Amino acid sequence: MRAQGMPGYGLSLLSAVLAVVAGALLLWNPMQGLVTLTYVLIAFFLIDGLTMVFLAVAHRRELSGRWQWLAFNGVIDLILAVIILGGLPASAAWALGLLLGIDLVFGGASLIAMALAAKNAQA
Repeated sequence: MRAQGMPGYGLSLLSAVLAVVAGALLLWNPMQGLVTLTYVLIAFFLIDGLTMVFLAVAHRRELSGRWQWLAFNGVIDLILAVIILGGLPASAAWALGLLLGIDLVFGGASLIAMALAAKNAQA
């Protein structure tokens, strides 16, 4: 498979699996409590943030354009994790929706930037 040779393939796969596992945990028992869900979100942001930073470094080494967007996304994830953790237990009331929305906006923007850079590189 050609995709396995691409820079950051393993880290991209790890990030995708992490997202699926975090989503499954949240869907499994959503009424268990806001604090428990908030801890799952903190773990997701920490692991995904570190993964994105490492992925950005891998893309930087392999001539990939716009690797800075991935690094920025990783840093945003790490900052969000610290904000939530620092504000517990009060942050559990607002953190889930607001911070997940912020992460999705920055994550989507970074993936769009990477896709546009790849399209331009092939042209």
